[in-house]
Amino acid sequence: MSDENQSRWIKETTRVCRAAARGDLEARLVRIDATGELGEMLHAINQLLDMTDALVRETRATLEHAGHGKFFRRVRPEGMLGTFGATAAAINEATQKMEKEAEELADAANARSKLLEQFRGTVSTVGELSTATRQIAGVSTVIKQIADSTGLLALNATIEAVRAGDAGRGFAVVASEVKRLSEQSVKATERISEQLEAIASATDHTLKSIEHVQETLSKEHTRREVNSSSA
Repeated sequence: MSDENQSRWIKETTRVCRAAARGDLEARLVRIDATGELGEMLHAINQLLDMTDALVRETRATLEHAGHGKFFRRVRPEGMLGTFGATAAAINEATQKMEKEAEELADAANARSKLLEQFRGTVSTVGELSTATRQIAGVSTVIKQIADSTGLLALNATIEAVRAGDAGRGFAVVASEVKRLSEQSVKATERISEQLEAIASATDHTLKSIEHVQETLSKEHTRREVNSSSA
């Protein structure tokens, strides 16, 4: 081969390599007529560019799909040798790991959504319990008022029985028993009121705690949905 032809191929090789260095991986050495070591070198450069271009294209396509939550796309390792093949395998392994993590995140999001619904139901139930407790407390107050009134009536009946003398002794016993039952009712009602007040206080505290957790979960759920949609 003449020196002129060799010089031409050196210049052409320099042009193609510089284009590749600028990111143009489509440039190739075409119509190679050189033989011997020079010809082998020119073909080797084309082969190197082919594998580099293929790896870049496959990697870009895989990452673009992964960026849209589509992890089925893999780098095709056909024809990629050595470091190229190892890089393709590493990218595929990373993509598979991303797919698994995305599934776990989706499962976690579903679990948070279900938990949020459960908390909403719990808030409703606890709220109803709080309302019912206060209604019972109202009934307890009415019972206490009735017991107090019954006690007064029994006291008046006892006084009238004393005035009646022997004729009112039997009625006095009944009045005394009514008064005793009234006093027991008052004490029992007071204990019930104290217990209901404690239950109401605990219910209110529980309700506030659950509402706080619900609000936190709701904000986190909304934030993740916004991030997911923007991604």
